[in-house]
Amino acid sequence: MSDEESAAEGLNGAPVGDLSILIRRTQDKVATYLMHARARQRRLLNLAIVAGAVATALTASPALGGQNFADWLNASFGLTSPAWQILCAGAAICSLAAAIATQILKSNNVDEHVARAENVKARLEVLDAGRLTGQLTPKQVATEYAACVQEASFI
Repeated sequence: MSDEESAAEGLNGAPVGDLSILIRRTQDKVATYLMHARARQRRLLNLAIVAGAVATALTASPALGGQNFADWLNASFGLTSPAWQILCAGAAICSLAAAIATQILKSNNVDEHVARAENVKARLEVLDAGRLTGQLTPKQVATEYAACVQEASFI
């Protein structure tokens, strides 16, 4: 049991003191986590989308432009290798970057963790409002707070 959970409940699960500080501290932790996790999620998604699009463009350009396009690229940039080889190598690198970004998103459960953290954030807001309005008893607040802390254990 964490310090926050033990501070929220005394002997036999009875609530101890005002939970507002614990709720606020947990809300701050969740907000900080969400800020960083959403930024990471956006970066990985953007990388996957942009790298995939660039890979498609690099692969399609010699196919659509044909020999005239390849000759123009060779002449314009003074390439010693055929332009289609360079374009395909760039496409392979971009495709690899898109695949890695997608795998990182999936293997680290970024989407799932963000969704769970947003759920915890909403539950804490409702919990705090219920505490302030008196709709929840201190014991209910302590019990629900402990459940929120447990759900946010990945943070």
